[in-house]
Formats: sequence, structure tokens, C-alpha cells
Amino acid sequence: MQRWSSISRLSGLAFLTIAGLLLTGGNARADGCTASLGSVASLRTDIRQDDLQRLYAGAQGPCLWSSRNAAALIATLSKAGDQGLDPALFHLDDIARLHGSPTDIALRDLLLSDDALRYARIMTRGQVDPTTVDDDIDFDIYPGDVLPGLKSALSQGDVSDWLAGLPPHQPEYKALIGLLAHYRSVAAQGGWPMIALQDPSLKPGKSSPAVAVLRRRLAAEGYLANAEGGEVLAGDVLAALKSFQVRHGLDNDGALGKKTVAALNASASARAEQIALNLERWRQLSGGIPKTRIEVNTAAAAAALIVDEKPVLRMRTVVGAKKTPTPIVRSDIRAVVVNPPWVVPVSIVRKEIMPALRRNPDYLEAHNMEWKNGQIVQAPGPKNSLGRIKFELHSAFDVYLHDTPARSLFNKADRDARARSHGCVRLEKPLDLATKLLQDNANWPRERIEAAIDEGATQRVQMATDIPVVIAYWTAFADEDGAAEFREDIYGRDHRLAAALPHGGEAVPAPIGPVSMAPVGGAKVGACMA
Repeated sequence: MQRWSSISRLSGLAFLTIAGLLLTGGNARADGCTASLGSVASLRTDIRQDDLQRLYAGAQGPCLWSSRNAAALIATLSKAGDQGLDPALFHLDDIARLHGSPTDIALRDLLLSDDALRYARIMTRGQVDPTTVDDDIDFDIYPGDVLPGLKSALSQGDVSDWLAGLPPHQPEYKALIGLLAHYRSVAAQGGWPMIALQDPSLKPGKSSPAVAVLRRRLAAEGYLANAEGGEVLAGDVLAALKSFQVRHGLDNDGALGKKTVAALNASASARAEQIALNLERWRQLSGGIPKTRIEVNTAAAAAALIVDEKPVLRMRTVVGAKKTPTPIVRSDIRAVVVNPPWVVPVSIVRKEIMPALRRNPDYLEAHNMEWKNGQIVQAPGPKNSLGRIKFELHSAFDVYLHDTPARSLFNKADRDARARSHGCVRLEKPLDLATKLLQDNANWPRERIEAAIDEGATQRVQMATDIPVVIAYWTAFADEDGAAEFREDIYGRDHRLAAALPHGGEAVPAPIGPVSMAPVGGAKVGACMA
């Protein structure tokens, strides 16, 4: 398994020999810190020779790292584990050991520079490029160069502000850091008991020895104040179980069924790992996530209009099924289409409509469809698969947000029941969203949108200002009260990300719940369907 190699593997004579090599010859120097980079390329380290050449080029005075700046960096790296990172990514042990002689000072300076650049890259774009893990990602991954910022901070004599500004700024990221600490603490204290249930489902009002275990389990995670009680699934334990189900995207029927038991039996350490993976995903994507946006969380089948980091409208969604996952996308809504026609994608014509036509020659007429210029087009109307409103956005995968005539799925609390589309996102409250998005268009208040829908003609309303859209995949997040919410890894993205990250030889964490283990293939162009 790929892992970060580290100079910490070197010890004794071999370490001193390489330190000596670093001091011989080379072009990148600073007065008083004549550390050569000429031999770095041949060493089994993560030092990027070209970056260090640029960093040290033209340096004046002593080594780049003052005692004050070194202390600030070391303090930051020492707390990197709080953000779900493996401290072994950095050379902290070697930096602590290197002191005293000019040789040690020179090598220590290089390692400090290397760690600072590595930490900056991880904070601004993640440990791995997400497009190498899944191929259905169309997102603005941070392309910037972190080196100028470090060079400027070093020249000004204080790297503290630079370091503090590197992690994602979004409140969701900060909330996950707090949740990670909590679940690690619970795991360190022994976690919680597992539920062993013989019956297929224990319904509210029924009695079972499993209820006593359930009480201890829910109390350990903070859902229940009192772990003591009887064996009847009722009262406070029933209310706590329903709250647990809501925060895990399950039907809150209060029954102790298969899915609920599986969620209850995910260990505290597994939940901590899940949070850490979502922290990594935030680092990968945060540079493309603005403060005001429409955000779709496909893992939760939910969407929100967020204005200046505060949600002002929330709704359920229907997202891609396991075989046709909704991609990860960063785009902009440029127009709202009222009464949109639906040009049926070729793949759906071939796989679904043609077989239906063979069974029923009147299929097209029954569904208000017709052939136009070699394509099947469904006319606007109440039965149109896109519903009455479509939100146009552009991406490599031709996905978009839209209304739907199939409203019943929004009544399903179970997230899995809302994984039914071919990749596009169906919205529970499209009219409410259109009203808010067009509020700066003086001629398009809610009443006119409703009137336009009733007229039945297709109208494309250009946005006064494009609004960013983020279609992401968060399997762990905090709710409005700061409580942890978890979702199953339905598309297998967490598992693949975990496998791509460095684990120091440890096994890849097991997935929580059923997942799609095959690599995600990009959603086909025009493959959306309500």
C-alpha cells in the first residue's frame, strides 16, 4: 500500500551520512545555513527539491526558520492529529532530535521547510487528489501555489497567521474537528456495547433483553441520560432511538430493525474514522466551496440554500441510485427554466423506452412524448419527468437540479429510499428555491412563477446573478445543534478514499453499511431522469 516515506526511517550512521551529503555542494543556500539540495533527489524522503530550491533561492541572513517560527510550526504539526491526520506524515521526531551542530541546524531547517509546505498542501487540497480516487468529479480543486505565502511569512518573521489561515474556513469543517475529538474520547473509554438481536425487528412497546443493552448503547453516545431502566421499548429509550434514527438518515419508526441495529453497532472508533475521512474531503474541496451556495449532500439526499454560511432553506432530495451515482460537482445556476421539456438521453431510450415500446406501441403518446430530430422529447406538463422547474447548471456530467411529478419519495425518511435517479437531483421544494433565487429579478416574484407554470409554455429566466452549486458527499456532519449525523457510504466513496490514504501499514478501515465497492464511473452525459 502506498504510504508517505519518511526520513525518520534513517538512524545512526546512515542518518549522519545523509546529513553530511546534504551539506556538500548545491545551489540553494542561505548564509549561515549552507544546506545543499544536490543529493536530496536521491534520498527516500518527501522533500521536494524544486520547491526547496525556490524557497531558499535568494535567501538572506541565517537559516530561514527562527526559533519562534519553528516553535509555531511544531506546535501546529503536533496538533495535526486533531484534524484527522497521521502525525507520522511529518518529521517531528527528527526535528526534535536535530540540534546543536551546524550540520544538524542545516538539515533541521530543510525538514521544517518541507513539513511546512506539506502541511500547507494537505490543508488546501487534501492528502490525495480526489480525481485519482473517483472519476466522476468536476470540482475546482485548489490549484494555487502555497510556497509564496510561506516565503512571505518567513520574511516577515512570523508564520503564525499563515499557519492559522491554511485549514478550511467553513464552519462545517470546524464542527467535524470537535466531533472527531468526542468520538475518539468515547472510543478511548471503551466505546459502547453491541446490540445482539435475534428477532428480525423489535417494535415499539415490545419487551426484550436487548433493550437493556440498547439503553447503555444510546447513553454512551449521549442520546439517553439514564442507562438504567426496564426491557420494554417505550418511553425515554424509544424517544432516544427515534432521535438516533433521524440522525442516521433512517426511518424513525422506533423499531429495532436490521438497518438500525447495523448503525448502532458501528463502533465509536469507526465513527471517528468516518469523521476523519470527511475532514479529508473538506480539505480536498473547500477551496471551491463559497460562503453562499446551493449545496446538495448526496450521501444524505438533502439540499440547502446557504447564504453567507447560514442555511436559509432546507429540503430533501432524490439522488442517483447506487448504479448511477450523482457525481461530485461545482458549478453555477445561470437560469431557471419553467415548464422544461425533457430530451430523453440515448442510454435511457435504448435501455428503457425501446423495450417499453415493444410491449406497448402507444407508450410515447401515453407519456406525452414524440420523436423530434432523431430524439425522443417529452413535452412540458404535469407528467414531465423534470416537473415544472429546472435549474440549469453546466458540468462535465450534464447533471442538474429539477422538480419531479413523483412527490411520494420525499415522504421517505430513509435516505436509501431516495436514491432512485439516473444521476440528477430532484428537489422537494423547487418553487421555494426558484422564488429565492429570482428575488433579485424584479419581474419574477413567486406569483409570476406560479402563473408561468399554469400557462404551460416553456420560459427560460436568466439569473440576475449566478449562484454557485456544490454537489458533495458528506457521510458525517453536524446538524444545526452541533450534534453528529452519519450516513451510510452508499456510493463507496469513503471506502475508496480510505484505501487511497496513507495508513502506515494498517488495514483499510472496513466500510460502515453496504457500499458500492466498484470504482465510480462518471455519470453519462444527459443521463439524468426524474
